[in-house]
Amino acid sequence: MKKCRCPYCLKETETKRVLSRHIRVDKTDRDGMIHYKGSNVYYYEPVQCTHCRFLFHDTFGKLTTDVRETIATTILPSLPVLPFASTERTADQALQLYKLCLYTAQITRQKDAIQAMLGVRIAWLYRLLENREQELLWTERTVLKYEALYAAYLDPIQAGIPEETLLLRLADLYAVLDRTADARKWYSVIFQSTDVSERIKKEAREHWELYREQHDL
Repeated sequence: MKKCRCPYCLKETETKRVLSRHIRVDKTDRDGMIHYKGSNVYYYEPVQCTHCRFLFHDTFGKLTTDVRETIATTILPSLPVLPFASTERTADQALQLYKLCLYTAQITRQKDAIQAMLGVRIAWLYRLLENREQELLWTERTVLKYEALYAAYLDPIQAGIPEETLLLRLADLYAVLDRTADARKWYSVIFQSTDVSERIKKEAREHWELYREQHDL
């Protein structure tokens, strides 16, 4: 079990996790989704506090006073108690937790990078469930969130994500959506930038070449 502090009630709660010695990676998709052998690490990222029922991710920041009031009056009374939140989880159960977690992230005004990350996780779970329609729907929503984040980008602390990582996310997600013109645009931004590290450029080149091979470009 993993111990973590609830950002709402500030009490220590426990949640199941996959021990590092049990993590076995099978492969990694172009957009960063890791496929695990055995227990899936992604299933156990959302947490439901055992004291107050609030759902959160460990990337959540501090909650303001007005947000706390909204949670107390509007959110907590409507949050279900999910018995599987502290036990083994299936992909469907993890999906339910992620959607509730995204809901609380939106209500508590978490950074767009956190909300987008949760959206990506939801898309990945739909990929595991082989629901292509929902996977693409959530990928589309997420890439729009990342684009808005990039348009207003000031610095990695304010945004919650390094600029070069954000650029690679945009390029890779458009590649997942098979939107060639958009994917080419964002990969080109990476290739032409003097601020992007060689590591990210190398990764982007590999992803773009793979995309070109798969689409006979």
